[in-house]
Amino acid sequence: SAQANSLIDAIPKDLSKPWEDPMPQVGERHFAQELRSINIGGSFELPEWKQKTQGKSLAYGQISNKSIKEQREGLPIYRLKTELCNAIAQNQVLVVIGETGSGKTTQMTQYMAELGYTKLGMI
Repeated sequence: SAQANSLIDAIPKDLSKPWEDPMPQVGERHFAQELRSINIGGSFELPEWKQKTQGKSLAYGQISNKSIKEQREGLPIYRLKTELCNAIAQNQVLVVIGETGSGKTTQMTQYMAELGYTKLGMI
C-alpha cells in the first residue's frame, strides 16, 4: 500500500555508515515491531514446521523405558567397545568416524573413564 511504501521510504538507509548509532536522534529509531506491522509482501504466514511445534511442550530427546545399561548396549558403537578400548590404549591420537547418534561422543568418553583416563580429572 502507499502508506507502507511511504513508511519504508522514511526509514533512513545510509549504507555508508560504518556502524549503527546506539543513541539515535528522535525519529531515527525504528523497532522491529514497527517494521513487522508494515507487512511487506502480503500476508505473513508461519512456516509449516513452526505451526506444528507452536504451543507444544518442549521435549528432550526420546523417552525410553530401557535401563541406561540397555540403552548403552543398544548403540551401534557398543559392538566395537573392545576394539575401541584397545585402540584408545595403544594410540595417542584416534580418529573415529560414525553416524550421528551412534555413541561416539557420549560412549567413547564413558569407555575412557572406565579405562581410568579420568583419574587426573579430564580426558
